[in-house]
Amino acid sequence: MNTPGRSFAITTILAACIMAACSSATARSRGAGGGSSVLTHEQIAKTNSDNLYDAITKLRPEWLTSRGPSSVTDMTPTAVHVYMNGTMLGDAEYLKQVRSLDVSEARYWDAGEASARFGMGHPRGVIELTRK
Repeated sequence: MNTPGRSFAITTILAACIMAACSSATARSRGAGGGSSVLTHEQIAKTNSDNLYDAITKLRPEWLTSRGPSSVTDMTPTAVHVYMNGTMLGDAEYLKQVRSLDVSEARYWDAGEASARFGMGHPRGVIELTRK
């Protein structure tokens, strides 16, 4: 038998599930730290930074934050990897060599997304660059 109280409970649970799914998708689209996971050329240019490391430090510093060791056997702190055209160029320090004006886009991929896109071994994620 379907009672008004039971219908209300089912409707409430369904609404909660839909809201949770929507907020999860929104959080994923924002990327690291709640900000966008993409920096455009225009955003980078507005920082007046000579190199991409300084621009990212101003706009999305959480992309550059290194973490503690990724395993008990390897005590080296992990850092974000930098890729361009499918090739790993180095860690965050490499960004100091890249002129800000030469980049049309920088995109941050978290560890899970980076593993799916670039393969295993990216516990801190990836910053993927697109040159102009």
